Amino acid sequence: MNHIFTIFCAAAGVLLLGSCQQKQYKAYFLTESSNPEAGAAFNVRYNGRMYNRMPIMSLKHFEKFKSFMADDGSYGMVLYTPKEYRMRLYTETQQNLGKHILPVIDGLAFDPMEIDCGISDGQLIIWGGLNGYDLRRISETLEPVDPEIEEKRYLDDDPRPKPELPKEAAPMKDEHGRIIPELYSSATRNKKQ
Repeated sequence: MNHIFTIFCAAAGVLLLGSCQQKQYKAYFLTESSNPEAGAAFNVRYNGRMYNRMPIMSLKHFEKFKSFMADDGSYGMVLYTPKEYRMRLYTETQQNLGKHILPVIDGLAFDPMEIDCGISDGQLIIWGGLNGYDLRRISETLEPVDPEIEEKRYLDDDPRPKPELPKEAAPMKDEHGRIIPELYSSATRNKKQ
């Protein structure tokens, strides 16, 4: 009986330690939907535009990053793909010319960019809105191009306030009555209700 109790306690301890690990920081890119009527199963909404729920690229498709100061005092970032993913990025952007690509970092949408040509150099850019906490969390997955500069910009805590989402906004629904998820930007999160 003591053996069973010991095994049970050891298993519970392992599960507890595993749950203490930080979640992986999610960052991905969505393209504007060519079929906005597809509904909640395939789309999310941001600022009145519909985007495909399936990302074209995520952090696992990049190998390095380099941050820069944006005009508003936040950080922007250049993400570099390894050679094996450059054709994928080029194909996805070439197929979606004239549409928008939406960066989403930790569930927060950033400024969408219009795709005016296929991206053949393997570099995808977020033009601003990031902070030192975002940079630190992304560096856990990707290697910084210049670690000495990046480490000076890192923050241990996220300075953004918790989301205060609009209460009066009625959710958009598809033809089957399912709510279409909506993404919010840092500007929406910072508004006082």
